Amino acid sequence: MKLFNSKGMMLFPNPASKEKICKSKKILVIEECYCHNGHNLVCKKAIFNGFNGIIFKVKKDNQEGMVALSPVYGYKSRVCLDVELKEEEIWEIICPKCNEPLPTFAKCSCGGDLVAMFAEKEKDFSDCLTICNRINCFNAEIHLGNEMIALSTIFDIK
Repeated sequence: MKLFNSKGMMLFPNPASKEKICKSKKILVIEECYCHNGHNLVCKKAIFNGFNGIIFKVKKDNQEGMVALSPVYGYKSRVCLDVELKEEEIWEIICPKCNEPLPTFAKCSCGGDLVAMFAEKEKDFSDCLTICNRINCFNAEIHLGNEMIALSTIFDIK
């Protein structure tokens, strides 16, 4: 398996193959999401089976590093750079461009915070993607207007 593409970008393997994802009748790929200051967090520096990843910074005490997430909603692939994340820890999630923490949308059922990334450059909590800041809590939600998109409406995860 190649580690870098022809432009020198690192390629990250995803346990779900692109063919399997594309054969699904319905998938949701996050192509753009923004911090509260309008910086796009989707970046081609991390490629997950052909899709640009969502990249942000994490910080806890004196530790910080970068994390890339799969942009395919429901697939829980994550790559950590310069940081070791341990189960159950809570980390601050930060925009890598403006260095500001992403805003909290709500409390997660695990006790962590659901932090928001926005569908548009303007901060609007009615159009956002939320992820939990507790490691290995894979709670994520997509809010579009008055509607919340659940994984069960996209595809079956086995």
